[in-house]
Amino acid sequence: MSDVKALRIARLELDDAYDPAVHDNEFRMLSWEEFTSQELDLLPTVLTIGGDGANYDIGFGAMSRVLASDTPIKMLVLDSGAYSNTGGQASTSSFTGQDSDLARFGGAHHGKHEGRKELGLIASFHPHVFACATSTAMHGHFLQSTMRLLEYPAPAVMDVYTPCGGEQGISESSSNARARLAVESRMHPLFIHDPRRGLTLHDWFSLEGNPDIDKTWTTSTLQYLDDAGSVQLMTTPLTPAEFALGEVRFKKQFRRLDPDLESRAVPMHEYVELPRSERGEQIPFVYATDDDRHLIKVACSDSIVALVEDRRRYWQMLQYLSGVHEAQLTALHRSDFEVLKSMYDTAMEQRETSLDDIARAMSELATSSKAPVGSSFGSPTGVPAGATASPSPGSSATAVTDAPVWLDPADIPLCNDCGTCYQELPQFFEKTTMVIDGEARHVAQMIPGAIDTVAMTPDLEKRIERVRKTCDAEIIR
Repeated sequence: MSDVKALRIARLELDDAYDPAVHDNEFRMLSWEEFTSQELDLLPTVLTIGGDGANYDIGFGAMSRVLASDTPIKMLVLDSGAYSNTGGQASTSSFTGQDSDLARFGGAHHGKHEGRKELGLIASFHPHVFACATSTAMHGHFLQSTMRLLEYPAPAVMDVYTPCGGEQGISESSSNARARLAVESRMHPLFIHDPRRGLTLHDWFSLEGNPDIDKTWTTSTLQYLDDAGSVQLMTTPLTPAEFALGEVRFKKQFRRLDPDLESRAVPMHEYVELPRSERGEQIPFVYATDDDRHLIKVACSDSIVALVEDRRRYWQMLQYLSGVHEAQLTALHRSDFEVLKSMYDTAMEQRETSLDDIARAMSELATSSKAPVGSSFGSPTGVPAGATASPSPGSSATAVTDAPVWLDPADIPLCNDCGTCYQELPQFFEKTTMVIDGEARHVAQMIPGAIDTVAMTPDLEKRIERVRKTCDAEIIR
């Protein structure tokens, strides 16, 4: 405040306009709401850091009040999904079905039954607030979110997925992989809400950084050994159930499927799409591997079903807010238009061909009957008999343009899975698993047909150029 006051006095002095009797009282009442954008830039960034207890629960009321006040404070939320400092209690950021060390009923507890509070989404519906949900495992998205948060001239909230080894039962070395899986499985999807991006809600929300934005689930590839001991791959939809299976906090929600119940087993992604009246005695399951890396089926409890349904509902809400459904309808309409245009062009080509055939036949008839060539039975198209009609506009060849970005399938084995392409350009690239030299490896590949459907923008062109330069394997063209 004193720096801004001194700056204003200096400007008045330079203009020989400073009057202590007038301006000192004015400066005494000066507050940050009256600062210009240049003066706001002089202020140091005020950043609060807290866990889910401080922000989701006990401090949420104060946090909401600050967000509604337009006070330019930045808030970093470390979301571990549990009160780790107090021994592992559940919080409103905990997931459905999650267990904790200090559960209310101890070992008889069946896991948290409430849904999770979505702090980032709640924050975004305060006026003029920047909000995002991100993960340090998604490096590009995390850094981009951080820069936007720091430069935003009003309140801003960044909710960061932060694995807790003790409460989630994972090793420190696997934290990054688990944080990435949380994003890919829709447990903690990424989003950015930035009111500077446009005029509509769809403009403000972005889901870039998530895999398969236009789908309910992305896919994962499970590695297992067959009876001969060879590595095999199975690609299945990746749901929150697959994520939960890998953490101790959900351990009591799973059991190996009894072989006698195989006939009633239904994959989780199919089970949650069934109406409740049709689920009956069906048993939802996910695929996994045993200690010998052989393929098995693992049955899931009702709590895991509720978890999957809760995360699906949240993801579909984000899809709607970001305009995914609107974009899908636009693409569908564009596709329908192209189909109709193709049908019209084909019909016109057939019409021209038919008219040419008729003209040729009439010319031959006139010649054989010695009738004048210029008689009223000449070419109905106005083309002299025997001449070739001009091709219709729809039949002209379409020039093939160079792709804006390209990964040759032959170069895929050279990929070292740095993640740059599918994190920065999820519109064009996806992560997959392939058996290369007898070993299953994670690599990147281009999404089939993406080049023909993605509209280029200046921002997208910049990111493409950045990916070309930062690809570790140097295989992106």
